[in-house]
Amino acid sequence: MFKEIAVEPAALAASDLQFRYLIEKFGVAEGRLIAAFPSKWKRFVYQAAQARLRGTTELSKIEVRLRGLKDDLFYFRGRPGEGCAENWLAAAEAEHAREPFDAIIAAEGDARGAVVPAHELDAAHPCLQPNRQWHIERTAEVMARCCAPLLHAGSHIKLIDPHMDANNGRHRRPLVAFLRCVRPGARVDVFCGDGKRQDHLCRGIERALELARPDGVEVRLYLRPQATLHNRYVLTEGGGLFFSTGLDDHDDGANRTDEVGVLESAIWLVQWEKYSGDDPVACWKWQKHKGGE
Repeated sequence: MFKEIAVEPAALAASDLQFRYLIEKFGVAEGRLIAAFPSKWKRFVYQAAQARLRGTTELSKIEVRLRGLKDDLFYFRGRPGEGCAENWLAAAEAEHAREPFDAIIAAEGDARGAVVPAHELDAAHPCLQPNRQWHIERTAEVMARCCAPLLHAGSHIKLIDPHMDANNGRHRRPLVAFLRCVRPGARVDVFCGDGKRQDHLCRGIERALELARPDGVEVRLYLRPQATLHNRYVLTEGGGLFFSTGLDDHDDGANRTDEVGVLESAIWLVQWEKYSGDDPVACWKWQKHKGGE
């Protein structure tokens, strides 16, 4: 699954060159994301850069690059950030002991445990090895955990499966788990084949919404001819994943595992545009205080 790597803010503040070198190692298409530790991590980078590079053009370049970093570069886990302002590295190691990161990139020092000094990083380092395809168990929990970084960061999500039918528990359970990962205000487009009655498919999604209760999330249903749909995707404006078998779990006992992969940027763009331009056949917006609508 996506690697979650903690990066010491001071490690990016050394120079614009080092900032670019480190940042380019992360992103959905790389299968590696920067831990949002603390949640205001970008502010910490800016403060470290100000302290080191005040009055230089390097600082101006880093400021511009920081503003351009999008949410899909980060892994949002709601990790507590106590102690980061006093000693980020010590706080990161304490957090790693509580719930491990895949690695911690430090500004300086020696390698120890999960800590990797920035000067020791190169393409051959284990934490930078390719991480774009995964073999997973087909359960709703694991499938959602696989997609969680995308779903948490995305404001527009597209779920594509030609056989999606949330009246069936095999499809409903993953759909509920996905919706529980989506942040308030996001839009979720569900694309499925038109082989079943529209009112039947709508009842399934309404049941999933009742179970997930995703506050402030808008869900839209799109139907396309069954023959035009094949691959199964979870897409957001920041990137996407493909599921070789489907967006359903293994309730029937068959195909207990699946292969999941990160889409290369060019392939993601083709699929993102392919699933655009339709008119939805139904829309919902769940509001907890209203019980959905």
